[in-house]
Amino acid sequence: MKTKLKTVHNKIIWLELPALAAWILLMGTFIAPGSFLHALKWMAQNPLLILLNLLPVAAVLLIIYFICANSFVAGGITNFLFGLISYVNLLKIDGRDDPFVPADIALMREALQATGEYRLDMHYGIAALVLLSTALFIFLGIYLGKSEKRRIIPRIVGIVLCAAAFFGAFFTLYRDSDLYNSFPVSVNYNVTTAFDELGFNYCFLYNFDLYSVDRPEGYSESEIKAYIDEFRPREQTQQPQVLMIMCEAFTELTAEDAFSYSDDEQPLKNYFAVKNSDNCISGSIVVPNFGAGTANTEFDVLSGMQTNLISDTSNSALRTFHKSIPTMATALSSQGYDTFYFHQGQSWFYNRNSALSYMGIESLRFDEGETWSDEDFLAELKTELESRTSGGEKLFTYATTIQNHQAYNYAKYGTELPQVQTSAALSPETEECLSVYAYGLKCSSDMLFELTEYLNSLDEPYILVFFGDHLPNLGAGFQGYRELGLNIGETSSPEQVVDNHSTPYIIWANDAYLQGRTMAEAAEGLDLPADGKISACFLGEAALELAGAEDVDPYFSYLGELRRVCPVIKTGIVGYPDGSCTENPTAEEQALISKMHCWQYYRLVTQKLD
Repeated sequence: MKTKLKTVHNKIIWLELPALAAWILLMGTFIAPGSFLHALKWMAQNPLLILLNLLPVAAVLLIIYFICANSFVAGGITNFLFGLISYVNLLKIDGRDDPFVPADIALMREALQATGEYRLDMHYGIAALVLLSTALFIFLGIYLGKSEKRRIIPRIVGIVLCAAAFFGAFFTLYRDSDLYNSFPVSVNYNVTTAFDELGFNYCFLYNFDLYSVDRPEGYSESEIKAYIDEFRPREQTQQPQVLMIMCEAFTELTAEDAFSYSDDEQPLKNYFAVKNSDNCISGSIVVPNFGAGTANTEFDVLSGMQTNLISDTSNSALRTFHKSIPTMATALSSQGYDTFYFHQGQSWFYNRNSALSYMGIESLRFDEGETWSDEDFLAELKTELESRTSGGEKLFTYATTIQNHQAYNYAKYGTELPQVQTSAALSPETEECLSVYAYGLKCSSDMLFELTEYLNSLDEPYILVFFGDHLPNLGAGFQGYRELGLNIGETSSPEQVVDNHSTPYIIWANDAYLQGRTMAEAAEGLDLPADGKISACFLGEAALELAGAEDVDPYFSYLGELRRVCPVIKTGIVGYPDGSCTENPTAEEQALISKMHCWQYYRLVTQKLD
């Protein structure tokens, strides 16, 4: 029996190999988080996508076959490799709404560190599918043995031809942005949707250079230098202390209609006390990412540049430059400020230690390995502020909290927490998630209130900017938002895309700064939109204006002009001062954004700081 099977096997090897390649492609498509049938239909309507997704599978399969001369062993190895990366992509999208890309391989240390911070659906059925199918193919390969045709020269030729075909395609088809952009995508500004509909294998290879900086169309270094030459810098008109606090996953979620807190029980009670005071103005910022990307918001706020304009694909902005770049920190430093960054996380995470130094932060404090509450954070922050300004020094501080980072499970605090109060019918998983998240909001709210009380006791003028870095991830597939009846995760309109990336901010000043004015009066010249909604890249510029330093750096001066015309800029979407949004900005608006984009490229890539 075995002999007969082996004879048949040897006769149909060149049928087995295409069948194995087809299985591996279908398995990878099935593993992807989107609808399997939708993906198949999408590829059937765009047959070239089938080739682009099948080619890497076929190339790897054939190369391994020519090495081992065993079709099923080659199929098993290839099946495991492509199944593994497809599975990792599924987990990463579940956890961060961000696909798996080649650059992630170099960040394995961070990935392993972060694994314990996310409550992931491990999709054990998918893992079993990959492992069992791999085991089946390996068993068949061992049972049926190698091909009878094992001559070395044809095998070497086969390896060379397959490798040449693959690399030829990689440097042509998989680098062709026009080809990539020619494929229709139902939501063209959503990278996850593109991976689902265009195929993981194709998108994985297309995004090989994720951390590159794309040169903008029409870029001219001489034009940027002309903009700078036209600028006449002015000295800072006043010098308040400037404090920016980016609060982990901070939102106003528990104020939504789905929650049923009384005024006294509201977790955000103290936050709203600050927000509604005469010392405060407020709004929301549009950040680069959903559910993650803290450092990208850091980059946008500090630099006045946009992560989403660095390249056509998703980026970790702090890894895209390896030289000193101008930021609001360098602008204030030029006016005599000391600059300080404070975070309780690991210094290597997101490449912060290196990148923030390049961004003009002179003093960095990380408390690596510590698990800090917002209460602990505030105690240390007050100590730092007192010690660093005791001699009359002017200080720019950027601090990032960490307490309300996920995972949102009861084990996080080791105490019995108040149950979330909502009129929505919640699953046990979502109830736990929201109860933990709401407790974190309360801690952040209380910390903010105590901080403002402390700053108001000082004679030194202070400007405080407090904001969230991104919306929280409340379960795979936006589960928590769905159960609350919220539209977060919907992408059928530009307004919904903006909402998916909007977090609150407040700009507060102490009485010593205001000198009898309200903050609304002091900030009247900012010309903020009625709803206060601006892109994160404009938040630092607004703080510079309030500190009288808007004309210290020509780029930030231009941002102030651009903000007044297009306060929201988000991956092809433009928002206006009246709160409306469009995906079709006018030619004049496109030119303004293009100027910002080209200037950003100059600062990020070309400009040399003294």
